[in-house]
Amino acid sequence: MNDRGKQLRHSAFVMRLVGWTLSAGLIALLLIYPPGFLWGDNPEALPRLGPAHPPSPYHGLHPYLFMLGALYLAYGILMIRGARDPKANAALFDFGILSSVLHALVMIPQAFYYPNEHAHLWADIPALAVIAVVLWIWHPNRTIGGADDVVSA
Repeated sequence: MNDRGKQLRHSAFVMRLVGWTLSAGLIALLLIYPPGFLWGDNPEALPRLGPAHPPSPYHGLHPYLFMLGALYLAYGILMIRGARDPKANAALFDFGILSSVLHALVMIPQAFYYPNEHAHLWADIPALAVIAVVLWIWHPNRTIGGADDVVSA
């Protein structure tokens, strides 16, 4: 296998890894994330990581939990599908990088301003930075190769 094919295979692997991590990670998000089903309904069951999230009229479930879950599930599915041809789906890398950076930039001042959002400084924000860096490193347009390189699933 030549270097182009190997690097595109790495890009495809990263797409699958990010896609499955986001898709499977939703289970953890929905169960243990502070406003999630398990922690949101029974906050005493898990360690306290800072001030409680603002109260919700839905027994600890916040509407943004479902919004974030839907967005990340959609992105995860598209990354898995896009791994068949990373060069043709390079915009998914661009979206992942840009959305992660912008999401973190929005969360940074909020984490300092709102006392109940401090945990984002050591959890969500670093995770978003790692995702952006990984996608940047393995972006298919940063690999050596032409536009006609295709990786089979």
